[in-house]
Amino acid sequence: MMHGMDRTPDATASRASKIVAAVMLLTVRRLGTLLPATPTGARIGRGAMHGLRLVMPSWTVARFPVHEPAHTGFAVRGEWVDAVPEPGEPVVYYLHGSAYFSCSPGTHRGLIARVGRACGRPVFAVRYRLAPEDPFPAAHEDALRGYLWLLARGHRPADIVVAGDSAGGHLALALAGELTRRGLPRPAGLVLFSPLADLTLGLAATTEPAVRDPYASATTARRLIGMYTAGADLTDPRLDVAAGIVPGFPPMLIQVGGLEVLQADAQHLAATARGVGVRCELQVWTGQVHVFQAGYLAVPEAVAALAEVSAFVGELDRASGPPDRLPA
Repeated sequence: MMHGMDRTPDATASRASKIVAAVMLLTVRRLGTLLPATPTGARIGRGAMHGLRLVMPSWTVARFPVHEPAHTGFAVRGEWVDAVPEPGEPVVYYLHGSAYFSCSPGTHRGLIARVGRACGRPVFAVRYRLAPEDPFPAAHEDALRGYLWLLARGHRPADIVVAGDSAGGHLALALAGELTRRGLPRPAGLVLFSPLADLTLGLAATTEPAVRDPYASATTARRLIGMYTAGADLTDPRLDVAAGIVPGFPPMLIQVGGLEVLQADAQHLAATARGVGVRCELQVWTGQVHVFQAGYLAVPEAVAALAEVSAFVGELDRASGPPDRLPA
């Protein structure tokens, strides 16, 4: 029985994607190499990533802030992107990336909106706590609370797709694993852009002899992610996310760029999932950088990748049937 497949959607990279890769090599990778893994370094990195919103336009995207105080039992912060759905409507739950120390729903709003539009759903993006101020398990706790809040709001698990990029992909996998261990209802599926799996970055390091990632080296990624995992046991099931993939795990679509060291992580996740009978489609996009889907306005492959997301979520919708409707 087939439980997914590996695919290389493009034989060659577009000229626009080659320009993006060259620019990232000279800017983002260099900044990451120089950035200290300290509170000061985190602030500098956050400022730089917020500045990148200029190349991922989001000023035309409607947003609706959410702030559920602790006394409600959730303590959830985040925002709805594009629209606020009625209880019971299908949604995307988005977990942003950036090594657990940087970014926010605001930095990713343009990408988040495009994912939602591709899926035909409003998106809730949680604003989870960041390192080094709030190390593990803060982000994991916030991601779980956000999902449980969606259930309490009236969205059935079959109508929730969890999406995430980079460390947000790791967080999405951790969430699905935690729900499994607790015996709680899992989402319909996972959409993962360049997901991190191995927090030691050992898998990524094996790719480096053949790939010079324009975004970051394995060494830089390990050092920065260490602000979140400092002192944590990396065998904790919330951190060793591949170990949490068990029979009944949600179907997954994984997209990764051909220039990324995280190809090894993506391949490991896909092999693990298929080994236990979980559906997983892995797409390796030739010549693309880390989370290339964010380059929607400049990179044609980003448009094609989001069309693949649309098709995947459409299949999930057909498998789950029509959403429950609240009585009028």
